Amino acid sequence: MKRYITAFILLSLFLWGADINSTIARGNVKIYESLLATLKKEGRMDDTKALQQALLYKLINISKNPPVEKIKIKAPSDEKAYRDLTRMFVEWSLSKSRAKKAVESIENKLGMTADQLKKERADSPDLLTLQLQYAFYLKSKLLYLQKLDRYEEAISKAAPLFIEGVKQLAFDVEAARERVRKLDRSLEKLEKEIQKLDVERERLDLLGRSSGVKRIDRQIDLLKAKKRKLINSKLTELFVDFSAALHDKRKSDVFRLQKEIMDIIKIHYPKDVQEDFRSLFNTMETAILGKAETIKGATLEEMKRMVSLFWQKINTPLFTINGTPISAFKLFMAIFIFYAGTIIGWLYKKSIKRLAYKNSTLTQSTQTLLSNLGHYAIVIIAFFIALNVMGINLSSIALVAGALSVGIGFGLQNIVSNFVSGLILMFEHTIKIGDYIEIDENLRGHVGDIRMRSTTITTNDNIDIIIPNQDLVQNRVVNWTMNDRIKRFRIPFGVAYGNDVHKVAGIIKEAVKKSGFGDIYSDSVRYTRVIMVGMNESSVDFELFVWIKGGEILYPLRTKSRFLMLIYDALYEANIEIPFPQRDIHIRSVDDKISLELKTQNDITKKGKSHEL
Repeated sequence: MKRYITAFILLSLFLWGADINSTIARGNVKIYESLLATLKKEGRMDDTKALQQALLYKLINISKNPPVEKIKIKAPSDEKAYRDLTRMFVEWSLSKSRAKKAVESIENKLGMTADQLKKERADSPDLLTLQLQYAFYLKSKLLYLQKLDRYEEAISKAAPLFIEGVKQLAFDVEAARERVRKLDRSLEKLEKEIQKLDVERERLDLLGRSSGVKRIDRQIDLLKAKKRKLINSKLTELFVDFSAALHDKRKSDVFRLQKEIMDIIKIHYPKDVQEDFRSLFNTMETAILGKAETIKGATLEEMKRMVSLFWQKINTPLFTINGTPISAFKLFMAIFIFYAGTIIGWLYKKSIKRLAYKNSTLTQSTQTLLSNLGHYAIVIIAFFIALNVMGINLSSIALVAGALSVGIGFGLQNIVSNFVSGLILMFEHTIKIGDYIEIDENLRGHVGDIRMRSTTITTNDNIDIIIPNQDLVQNRVVNWTMNDRIKRFRIPFGVAYGNDVHKVAGIIKEAVKKSGFGDIYSDSVRYTRVIMVGMNESSVDFELFVWIKGGEILYPLRTKSRFLMLIYDALYEANIEIPFPQRDIHIRSVDDKISLELKTQNDITKKGKSHEL
């Protein structure tokens, strides 16, 4: 029987090739024992067969294991049993976290093994090894999933038992607090011993005494294991104190102790334990205190903690400037003041414009001068106030200005000019990041970045061009998208003489109307027009004026091509001729010899045609 099973498996391997063999992956003890017997009969044992044999032994053992039993728990009858249930809850949560990590690790291994199987040939000697390895990972995953289900089930069943214990048991709070104090002293002493051993280990490591380092490492590991037990005990005693406060409905103590327990868990336990305890606290508090009180107390405690932590964080120095520590709070206030100054400056400009609109005696130039000067003055004042709030000595700004003036004297005029031009571009917003600008007929593109010295323009060919800022300030620049994304395109075309020009205009406008292009814009002022612009030697010339909105204005050649195709199709369908240049040739005199040759050639052509007939 075993021979038939082995033959079937080997045949499956040959047929399936590099796919996953479900017979092996989902096999039982008989299949693995049959494969092991066949492997032993083959005689000489190399590394590949030894690995296959080891994997088969593991598969046999894991297949013989009975299903993971459910965890039996019962309601605590006294404080000791309640404490034991707390310890078990911590162990279940830790085991659950370890099982989840094991499942994730095995899933990664399964994926890697499956990828290797796809790459193996059907006749590869390593194929059986990979199939066995995949089967071992798969069964290990199923085992850990069973354990995970059991731990999650136990954790979910524990919450009602804790609630029942809180309601029925009497807790010795003073004894629990005394035990917490003793545990704190023991933990402090243990931490000092670990630190002392760490110092000793570093000394031996510097001397190159590896045996002494290993010895101290073992001692440190033992002390850390002892520390973990003490932390578990402290957590248990604090939970008893929390349960007593919950029993007596001392709300302030309930949420204070909950925060203390969660702080310990966040430092010494994985995230899964934090989630389990957070869920347990919420369930117990809701059942004893009620949902409203639970939300109120938890929110108030969390708000206190968050405010304290937030205030501490924002006042922590991030960096220093000339020995002055700059915190996030100072930085935020400085930015807020500067931003407020910018807003006030903007409002000032609007008020000047409104005043100029009402007062006809105020000219446009005066209005611009007043609004810009006032705006810049307000922004500069806000800037210096922001620096003062940050604690930066303004005398350092004077030093920088003095050094800058010296630098200008040594030939930094261009750099300073570009720097000032960059500030002008940033403040005026005539050219912004994302705008589509045209420097000349051969250079158009998006503004990618405006820096202090230069501006980057990315063309439609995805070429980045660096332009000094002063060129953008001093020279003429066309901004296609300064106020909106609506642009008029002029598409020239021509028709032959003899066509009805009014009909041509109507056909093109109708074609544009029915084109279905969603980016065509039209209102009472800006709408599609067809205008006759000239009469050339060979054609009557027109131009189509069409307004385009949206992103297509940034691709003029593509947009123009689209409408040229539309015009061509419309004229072709209407049988309107599109002209091309024509020339009449008048021959005034011909040499007699050329005339004779032409006549002879015509006679030959006529004879050839008669023969064909």
